[in-house]
Amino acid sequence: MADYFEVDFLGVETAKSGDAITLRYSVDGSMAVHVVDGGYVDTGDQVIEHLKKYYGTTVIDNIVLTHPDRDHANGLRKVLDVCTVRNLWINRPWIYAEELLPRFTNYNSVEALRRKLRSIYDATALLEDIANEKGIPIHAPLQGEAIGAFTVLSPSRSRY
Repeated sequence: MADYFEVDFLGVETAKSGDAITLRYSVDGSMAVHVVDGGYVDTGDQVIEHLKKYYGTTVIDNIVLTHPDRDHANGLRKVLDVCTVRNLWINRPWIYAEELLPRFTNYNSVEALRRKLRSIYDATALLEDIANEKGIPIHAPLQGEAIGAFTVLSPSRSRY
């Protein structure tokens, strides 16, 4: 089979913002399915139906959350619940709480900062919880990481 890339941008049913992208590709005979962002909560069903109808699967090699805004993260909850997901790529600032603590003068406890960061980025924290419950490996999509046939260009670890 020839190499190919197919990228589908799904409508998130709002005039404001949001993203849900599915893609599948084959490189050297190896096929993969990725989901990048999931839009709003209701968009999760659209993503799943799109995967079933057009890709013939609910097995996802990689889910990538580009950033923690709810209009990108919340739809992924349903996708994680329903689909077989091999890898989740999310940035979780709370895992760096010890390193970040000196930058936050209002906090003197790593655990307090960790809790605060999880509450600020609650949509991402929920994805982490679901992935942990289901045993889905979580990775940090930082510069230089390979996600299938793709390479993450930013953010770098030091910038993040």
